Amino acid sequence: MHTYKYIISLLFLVGTKLTAQTQQQKPIVYPDVYGLRIGTDLVKASRNIWDKNYKGFEIVADYRYNKNWYLAAEAGYEDRYKADDQLTYTTKGTFLKLGADKNFHHNWLDMNNLIIVGARYGLSIHNQTLHSYRINTGNAYFNEEMQYPNLKSTGLTAHWLELVVGIKTEVAKNTFIGMNVRLKSLLYQKQPNGFENLYYPGFEQKYSGNIGVGFGYSISYLFPITKKSKINQNE
Repeated sequence: MHTYKYIISLLFLVGTKLTAQTQQQKPIVYPDVYGLRIGTDLVKASRNIWDKNYKGFEIVADYRYNKNWYLAAEAGYEDRYKADDQLTYTTKGTFLKLGADKNFHHNWLDMNNLIIVGARYGLSIHNQTLHSYRINTGNAYFNEEMQYPNLKSTGLTAHWLELVVGIKTEVAKNTFIGMNVRLKSLLYQKQPNGFENLYYPGFEQKYSGNIGVGFGYSISYLFPITKKSKINQNE
């Protein structure tokens, strides 16, 4: 009799333990949001305030294509006046960038943060006005001559590629703050007659060779379109 009681008690304990383990291993399901995120570049927006020689804006957007990939685009307008000892000029125009980002961050539970690496193809259409420039005579006994041609060139274009590395953090429900750095390589440009492009909307200043660099801060809002299930297993 005691043997039967012992066996029944043992079976009961084993069953209870298995039930508890099953409950602990039950997966937790969270909504994984797919949608369109739209915002603006904060650097260009703030520059309108502190730089009297600049007017411009940039709209940024991305759409979640699948679990890790996002289709991305940026578009905007820039009007920049530049003056130094050698020359003064104004560049005005629009730009468009198209590409994709891959998210390498594995979010915990219902978080939606991103660590991205991506690429863009950029295009600008702009005008440039050369207001003045200084001629170097190469002779210390004669002053350098300043010329004022006010030469305007229209229909200028530039094409380039960008490598993008950045982060996006959800600071409030569906609201994101982002930061990125970019390495740019100029592919093609239409030059002004007798001069060269000095600034490209969207690309900005060109440095050594055809290389440019840039950075940006953004704020954006996610408009949810669909939700899929994201499952996290309990340990």
